[in-house]
Amino acid sequence: MNKARAFGSVSIVGLLTAVVATVVGHIGLGPGYDPLKLTISDYALSNRGVTIEIAMVALAIGAPALLAALRAVGVAIRGLPTFLLSIWSVGLLIAAIIPTDPPEITTLSTAALIHRYASVAAFVALPIAAAVLAARFTGMGERLASTVRWLCVTCAVGVGLLWYVAFPGGRVMMGLVERSLVLVEIAILAVLSIGVFRATRTKKPATAVAPSRPDGYASTRPDPATWPTMVSSTSLARATTTEPFSTGTARSTRVTSAADTVSPLAGAGPRRR
Repeated sequence: MNKARAFGSVSIVGLLTAVVATVVGHIGLGPGYDPLKLTISDYALSNRGVTIEIAMVALAIGAPALLAALRAVGVAIRGLPTFLLSIWSVGLLIAAIIPTDPPEITTLSTAALIHRYASVAAFVALPIAAAVLAARFTGMGERLASTVRWLCVTCAVGVGLLWYVAFPGGRVMMGLVERSLVLVEIAILAVLSIGVFRATRTKKPATAVAPSRPDGYASTRPDPATWPTMVSSTSLARATTTEPFSTGTARSTRVTSAADTVSPLAGAGPRRR
């Protein structure tokens, strides 16, 4: 569980670093930069573009850490989740390394096309991976799992809206749509990371249950039908013991047979001859 918390902390730190770096990259760039129109990739071309690149790398590193944390708490991450989150990380790294073209260029270069489709692949891969993980991650609780599913639906709507404003919409409010989509995807990663910490909570010990009697207890109890015989044998043993007289001499009372002593449970005293 300590390993899960460690990897979960790395994921959270990556998310916080990405948010802070992105905010810093948007401050003090002048009137020519409009976050409602320009994309985050356009801001990466500014003199503070290095902070945007740091944000992309932080998100890319946080995803493998999240996978390791999920594996540590017993979530099945093999298959589709690992493949899709790998696309998310690799896509962000490619977008950070290969920049896009300036907004005034109408014909995109090869580098800009690689940057665009790497980013799109990352945007599409993450919500699908999160939806699969939410179905497998039972330890995060139904409320968090439901939150992840709704965020994934929101991402699907956001990706469709981003495609519309990028092509038929003529980039109208494209910056706002892209930033909203990125914010939702960061929220997905944050909820999954919180789910890891929830799954690692120490459960309360179960209430101790009093041990039951052994199975052979009933077989060791004497049969009620044999009680008169047992009492008769006890009386016989007592009758043959030596008891002192009041004068200091000893006397011995001998019983010739077991029939001379009858169980008190039978309701009769000793038989006289």
